Amino acid sequence: MKVQIKKAKFIRNVIIGVIALFIVAFIINTAPGYRRDKYADIINLIIEDTNVTEKLKKPIYTDEAGTIYISQEDIKNLLDKTLYYDQEEKMIIATSEVSVSSMKLDEKVMTINGATVDTLYKAMEIDNTIYIPIEELEIVYNIEVKYLKDKQIVIIDKLNEGMVKAEATEEATIKYRPRKLSKKVGTLKAGDIVNAFYTTSKGWRLIRTEDGTLGYVKANVLTNECILRQDMLQDVKTKHISIETKDGTRLTIEGETIVIRDILSLTKDGILLRNNIEEESGNIWVNLKIQDVQLNKYEERCKYIKNIIKVVMKNNINGINVLIDENSEYTERFIIELAPRLRELGIKTNVVLNENTNSDNYKTIVNYIIENK
Repeated sequence: MKVQIKKAKFIRNVIIGVIALFIVAFIINTAPGYRRDKYADIINLIIEDTNVTEKLKKPIYTDEAGTIYISQEDIKNLLDKTLYYDQEEKMIIATSEVSVSSMKLDEKVMTINGATVDTLYKAMEIDNTIYIPIEELEIVYNIEVKYLKDKQIVIIDKLNEGMVKAEATEEATIKYRPRKLSKKVGTLKAGDIVNAFYTTSKGWRLIRTEDGTLGYVKANVLTNECILRQDMLQDVKTKHISIETKDGTRLTIEGETIVIRDILSLTKDGILLRNNIEEESGNIWVNLKIQDVQLNKYEERCKYIKNIIKVVMKNNINGINVLIDENSEYTERFIIELAPRLRELGIKTNVVLNENTNSDNYKTIVNYIIENK
């Protein structure tokens, strides 16, 4: 009887152990970001300190020359939420904090903030997917792209993110997670140079080796740190305010005196400045009314933006309050494409809400979302 009981307990323990192993294996292999083996035979994508390969909806494409192409869908998901493809014009429109660019399919030409430049590569359609040569957008997004062909890794560094270069003082194991029992993903030798991110976690440091390996090492094995670049703000910090926007209103916003002038209109005939702007003590924000304007064509939006820039520069205007009369996809596109051009000149772009406007559409796009008193 005792033998049978011991045997039953043994079998039960074996079964429990096997189940536990399956559970651990499942957790490890389904943990976010842990898909290295799954993607061993395809091109991996690393953005700063994160392997984002598992987030790709389409595979990265390379041509015989090693040019890297990333799908429009993935660029929008990972780098530029406002990336836009104009079906009619077959044109890709990319925006960043201070840049707007356009690139037509199968043409080696691009416009950046109104200037036309020749490109080495062209956007194209492959298997019903729009692919964009990501290197051509380096200047637009302020990024640097590297392709480690032998490792099948593409690295994108955002040049506004903080990073230091450091040297390993001794041999060290690179861990997948900042914990002693985490999986080993590589080894550092004494004297190896790595890029280290500002991230620290209880004595661990996140690093990236020259061959693209990402992982954690103990902070005390790194020395001779040299700052490659400091953190710089990139995303616009949109703020909500409630103010009066009548002509002649004078108010203080974040310590600055602002004068509101209700004198600028966007009409089918162009930009209408109803009155000249007198000398004002303080920053001038002008209300821009959009009236009966067709904004569905990119070229038309560019024409209006160019004229607005001429007016604001000539009259020393410090901010534009866009009064949205009709909510539409193209009105939103107009503001998305206007804001970077004005920001490049140090001019604020603001949106005055109507009752049907979704303010979430303009977060990180404009400086202020205004509720009119």
